[in-house]
Amino acid sequence: MTEMITRKEWKRYGIAAIICGILFTLLEIVPMIVSVQDHPYGGKVVDKEIVLERAVSFAEESSGYVVRDEKAVHQSDKLFSGYLSKEKLSQKFEKEYGVNFPTDTFQVNLRFEDRKGSGFVYLNMYTGSVVAWNFNLRDGDTVAEQEQRELLQQYLQNKPLPGSPPSDLTLNNKGEWSLTASGDPSIVGEADLHVSFKVQSVDGEPIITKYKPTFEVPASYKSYVSGQDKLAGWLTGIGYALMSVILGILAIVYAILYRKFTSFKYGWVLTIIFTIAYVIMNVGVIDGLIASQGEAPFDDSILLVTMVITVLVSIPMAASVYLSIVAGDGLWKAQGRQLWPRLGQPGYGDYVWKSMGLSYLFAIILLGIQPLLFRLLEVLIGTWGTSDVTMSPYNFSVLWLMPVLAWAAAISEEAVFRFFGIGLFRKWFRNTFAAAILPTLFWSLGHVLYPFYPSTTRLFELMVVGLLFSFIFVRYGFITAMFTHAIFNSIAVGSSLIMVGGAANITSAIFFVLLPVLIAYVLRYWDRRRKAKSLPRPLAE
Repeated sequence: MTEMITRKEWKRYGIAAIICGILFTLLEIVPMIVSVQDHPYGGKVVDKEIVLERAVSFAEESSGYVVRDEKAVHQSDKLFSGYLSKEKLSQKFEKEYGVNFPTDTFQVNLRFEDRKGSGFVYLNMYTGSVVAWNFNLRDGDTVAEQEQRELLQQYLQNKPLPGSPPSDLTLNNKGEWSLTASGDPSIVGEADLHVSFKVQSVDGEPIITKYKPTFEVPASYKSYVSGQDKLAGWLTGIGYALMSVILGILAIVYAILYRKFTSFKYGWVLTIIFTIAYVIMNVGVIDGLIASQGEAPFDDSILLVTMVITVLVSIPMAASVYLSIVAGDGLWKAQGRQLWPRLGQPGYGDYVWKSMGLSYLFAIILLGIQPLLFRLLEVLIGTWGTSDVTMSPYNFSVLWLMPVLAWAAAISEEAVFRFFGIGLFRKWFRNTFAAAILPTLFWSLGHVLYPFYPSTTRLFELMVVGLLFSFIFVRYGFITAMFTHAIFNSIAVGSSLIMVGGAANITSAIFFVLLPVLIAYVLRYWDRRRKAKSLPRPLAE
């Protein structure tokens, strides 16, 4: 525990934190600032309210129909973004083609009044200009082929495509037109620009109801990514989801078997906090789920269904966290270790306060190590990343609450995989290091669906980070590990909020990073007051 830490250890971790803090600044913060400064629009995103106004205005002017409902979500071309990242072309593409053919857009989902159809309008996130659209009009009439061709040719004269001259317009059996243009290889690599069109007549006037330019990546890249996504799905399903269920069942068994070493009164406060954070987290990412469905029709029932599913899933999740805490406490005490002291025990307040101090040092150390691991993996296995709309801050409904993700993950993962998992396997293997490997592996496999390729990137990275978390947990206890995990995650999430900007977002980012200080202070104050009340009062003279 922290009371056993020598001054030399504090000094050692402090020096390591300073070094890693410098590394984190040089490898993460500085490049982030430079990228914003180099961005054509300073990275400043148009407000969603403005986006909605422009999308509705465009849709109504183009179709002549009145828009009934509208919703804006952040959309991204994950495949092409990843290809640009792999080929080191992202910045060049953004400067040359990003205005008219952005990889990231605001997708506005629309529904017209009187059930006249629906549509999607795509706007540049930084300029607010319309860059693509697709209307499905139920009352739209067909237009003669030659008239359609002339309309599209006239449109293209005013909107030239990049690179070599485009191919001739071709009409498919679905009534859609398309053409292909080869962009500059030094900007888009081997990707080709494909543009699809559709023309319909509304009240006797032909209009372009669809204009969608997309960059088609090479078939070899698409095939590779598809294979990696399937691999990640299997690794997550078997290595993480299945093993989490098994650990949950084992937690029930060992909570009962070791009940004499623990109490079922333990863990309920953390479980309640986790449950609230988990529900907020899942309801908050609904926009991300909508965006991930592409041009699937959106409906208000999605919100209701998601909330019901979230509440139902939160019950076994909360039970798993609670039982892991109870079973883990019993297992460790049975093995002669108390890795989570309780309020009321001698020195509890000071223990929590010192744990908090250590946690900030460890979090900074891990933040410095993580980018080094990514740089190493870039060299060894060619790691690259891409976008993921389900994790976008622009798709979180109440953005300033996004840091609750950090705490939900910290509580559940430290309880299930460290507190219970390591305790269980240490009981079986009689060796602490061996006991840490399997829970760390299961935990790491739960992150391979993140947008990094090859899919094993995060497995390799988090095996190292996870074993360091395991060391922190075994050496300094559950509270230190949980605080470290929460601070580590909060800084990562908080940086996204700061990049988005806004007083509420920045305040929230700072608050959640500093929250362990507040928690530790309150618990130490409470502990000292309890101690003072328990002292005998002097006799009156």
